[in-house]
Amino acid sequence: MANIAASRDPEIPFPFPTLEAEVEGTWKTIDVTVGAPIGKTKTILVDLENRLPTNTRRLRLTAGFEIHWDRIALAEKAGESGTRIQRVEPSRTDLHWRGYSEFVDLPWTQPLTPDYARVRSWPDWRITPTGWCTRYGPVDELLAARDGGLVLLNGGDQLTVEFAADQVASKPPEAQRTFFLFTVGWDKDADFHVVQGDRVEPLPWEGMDDQHYGREPRPLHAGDELNRRYNTRWVGPLAQIRKPGQR
Repeated sequence: MANIAASRDPEIPFPFPTLEAEVEGTWKTIDVTVGAPIGKTKTILVDLENRLPTNTRRLRLTAGFEIHWDRIALAEKAGESGTRIQRVEPSRTDLHWRGYSEFVDLPWTQPLTPDYARVRSWPDWRITPTGWCTRYGPVDELLAARDGGLVLLNGGDQLTVEFAADQVASKPPEAQRTFFLFTVGWDKDADFHVVQGDRVEPLPWEGMDDQHYGREPRPLHAGDELNRRYNTRWVGPLAQIRKPGQR
């Protein structure tokens, strides 16, 4: 809503943060995308390699949003010679119903923080996207490759992904280990300003033009057959009559 308001009023500055560098008393805009924390507690990483002007003394962020930063730091890249990357595939997956986490009781100035230990069966919002979602159970095939096969979760669903510890190589005593969860996916907000936000389809795909979502056909994908086999659970307030031969 803030984006829409800003786009209609030229007097309002573009809301996303702009990063500037001070060089000899003059502020210069740096050609980087800082981004916004999207409403919840987030960490934003900005790559400044070969971007800062010579003799930069200070940096500043300017934004149209009211963003609360609790930490800003400069970090130096470590050498890649001693870095080892190992990819581990899931050993077990399970899609199931869980419910909705209640929020931690915090002051209104703090972000909404869900409490995973406190769960209930009803949401705080009115719109539940309607459409065919992935049936409950194992979904290993849908997560095995980036082939357009999608695990479709709706409100209250939970996808548990487990990784076998014996797949991870042993760590030298002097080394440090960091785990990253790499995902490729989309989140459709059931907002009044979101195109077709009240329904699950049309399905997105990598490389699509976000500005033309819903107005251009989805190309054929190798994972389309998986979608037909797995996405058989009807969710939402609207009724659906399955016709002969329909998935």
